Amino acid sequence: MAQSSDGWDWKIAPYLWTVGIDGSATLAGYDQDLDVSFSDILSDFEVGGSLFAEIGKGHHALSLDYTYLRLRPDPTPLPSPPTPPDSTMATKMTINILEAAYNYRFDGLGSTAFVGGARYMDIALRLTPEINGPELPIEPPFPQEPVEFGPSWWDAFVGVKTFNRIGANWDFEFYGTLGYGESDWPWTLQAMFSRRFSNDNRLGLGARVWGIDYSDKDGFMGEYAAIDATFFGLLIGYEFN
Repeated sequence: MAQSSDGWDWKIAPYLWTVGIDGSATLAGYDQDLDVSFSDILSDFEVGGSLFAEIGKGHHALSLDYTYLRLRPDPTPLPSPPTPPDSTMATKMTINILEAAYNYRFDGLGSTAFVGGARYMDIALRLTPEINGPELPIEPPFPQEPVEFGPSWWDAFVGVKTFNRIGANWDFEFYGTLGYGESDWPWTLQAMFSRRFSNDNRLGLGARVWGIDYSDKDGFMGEYAAIDATFFGLLIGYEFN
């Protein structure tokens, strides 16, 4: 991590995130699985992008982290009856996450830091029923036409970052947060190994896990809606200093 002659330091790091999901969405009493396994990640190339930026001086730093995800969880089989056999509900998800934080670095640049900030989540969820059979004579307990659910919310969070040099050219970083706000105790865990080059830039490989649990009693057409999911996957990125 480079430091200028006047004491300021900065870094910008674009990342790719190979994203899997384990969770569910509830819309007006209908439950939809949200599952993307590791094999789906490889076959469907389910990848998100992140851009992290930080500027600081001495003990203090400000950071921004933006993440974009576009995913297609596995279709959920619909009950038969009332639907014809092999009918499913397909899902598309688009997610935008923006995190702004203050970092207090206990021993200055390259040391353990306390982190506090706010995170904005925006999720666009589209459910499309795929009914393989004749038109149903009665209204089933799930949508028969494509429906969209698009919640967005803010959470505050606190956390810790650690930084360790584990070799002449290798570093290890850990980042964990716990939040509270419009969702129920969101959390994140991230670990990264980095290869440091002579210009102080770094190539990183690691893993990230995020958990969210959001609900709104009037969130979907005036009825209860919720998303409870864990996002996980490998990170690869390059840090400019």
